[in-house]
Amino acid sequence: MKQRWHFLIVGGILLIGLLLGSFFDLQINTAIFDRYNGFGLVASSFGMIPGYATLSVFGGALIALTLKNKKFHIAWQVVFMFLAVVMYGLSTYFLGKDVFSINGFYNEKFHPWLGCIIMGVVMAPCVYFGYWLGKKNENPKMWIIILVLSAAIFVALVPGTTLLKSIMHRPRYRIAVYEGYAPFHNWWQACKEYKDYIAANAGVLTKEEFKSFPSGHSCAVMCGLILATIIPMLNKNWAKYQVLFFYVAFGWGLVVMFSRMLVGAHYLTDTCMGSLLTVIFFYIANEIVVRKLLPEEKKEESEPETVQE
Repeated sequence: MKQRWHFLIVGGILLIGLLLGSFFDLQINTAIFDRYNGFGLVASSFGMIPGYATLSVFGGALIALTLKNKKFHIAWQVVFMFLAVVMYGLSTYFLGKDVFSINGFYNEKFHPWLGCIIMGVVMAPCVYFGYWLGKKNENPKMWIIILVLSAAIFVALVPGTTLLKSIMHRPRYRIAVYEGYAPFHNWWQACKEYKDYIAANAGVLTKEEFKSFPSGHSCAVMCGLILATIIPMLNKNWAKYQVLFFYVAFGWGLVVMFSRMLVGAHYLTDTCMGSLLTVIFFYIANEIVVRKLLPEEKKEESEPETVQE
């Protein structure tokens, strides 16, 4: 199968979910809601590891590729090393802050820094794995691919997901329906009066409870699609498994999406839109990388065995 078929299949499934949720968001969440479900809490707290691990793996690969490329000026070497550290730091921070937050195993006795320490240890092997892959890679343009796909992740997570959250302020199911602090809003209805609900329930509600649409967890976990695609590009021995990796990553993304709905943090439309943002920006970056940045002969060699074509 060619590249577009893979993206069309994944994007089509997510669009169907978005359409279905537009009519049945409330009914679906009511049927499956279990706020303290063990599986839901575990998946919510740790399910994003494969997604954010993409940044740590990219950071390790960028270090190796920078050290290998003797043509880089010292200034560029410093910049790329700094970016590699930032990638590791961001993956550690975003994973760590949710472990003991209201989105995971909420416990006021624990602080975010403890979760960051735990995830920092978890991400360290991912950095080394990326370094090992980058050290063995022979494509002189791979550092460009890494930077472009990293930029796609950043755009999906920050301007994409964060901006929409700040515009819509959709109340989460757990506070809108289960606890009754705010009325149910469809995904296309902005909750402009969210500050009034927070003020009326001071000490109980925070802005975090009005960040349902789109799902940041879903956006992040779908970054695993990028990791699943890039690993076979870094190591040709795994090229034949690229499509398998791609759909395994998508399958895990669906599991985490379900877990977020299960604990009442999101609706189906939230999770589908969050995932779509990653898929869309990944597709755009993928097109640029394969068709513009890779040498023609490299592109031809990768066509039969990668998701990129």
